[in-house]
Amino acid sequence: MYLPRAFQASDPAEIHDFIEAYSFGALIVAQADGALEIAHLPFLLDRRAGPHGTLRAHVARPNPIWKLAAAGHPATVVFSGPHGYVSARWYEHPREQVPTWNYMVVHAHGRLEAPMDRTSLSALLDDLSSFHERGASEPWRMEHLEDAFREDLLDAIVGLSLPIDRLEAKFKLSQNRSPEDRARVIRALRERGGPDDLAMAERIRE
Repeated sequence: MYLPRAFQASDPAEIHDFIEAYSFGALIVAQADGALEIAHLPFLLDRRAGPHGTLRAHVARPNPIWKLAAAGHPATVVFSGPHGYVSARWYEHPREQVPTWNYMVVHAHGRLEAPMDRTSLSALLDDLSSFHERGASEPWRMEHLEDAFREDLLDAIVGLSLPIDRLEAKFKLSQNRSPEDRARVIRALRERGGPDDLAMAERIRE
């Protein structure tokens, strides 16, 4: 990823927070012929598993990507966050500027491992539901399933893990602009008022 220093994020905790906030990622694996296999999956991050953390997810058994994982192919998971158009008219000197696009993205690189053993796969499903049901007054749990249905479910999916070898984080949030322009961008994003606009406005440093 092209990563100018101004837009590079390097704080591990901040990057991990981002992955957990935008945990639906695109898993990309190259096949032997160079063609890409891509799966869009909800991931769980284990922050303390390995030097940069470990990602866990599962796919349907017919999905060919898990066989690439079993062969140890290198992979990248892309996590995308808020993004949006930035108009040149928002700047102090719009006749000397061009529009751009602000965005936040993280790439997690590593080698896939699959398939998970049945105990680890069951734990992944428990952890996924617990993570996404947090805050619910009566959270749904895997244990609510009938035993036979749960076993059939485990037979139908394959668990993957990706120990992260390297993280790249690009948070392009007008850091290369003057303080005056950053303040103007913040005001314009808040006025436009979309969810991504408001999320970016909160992260831009004046």
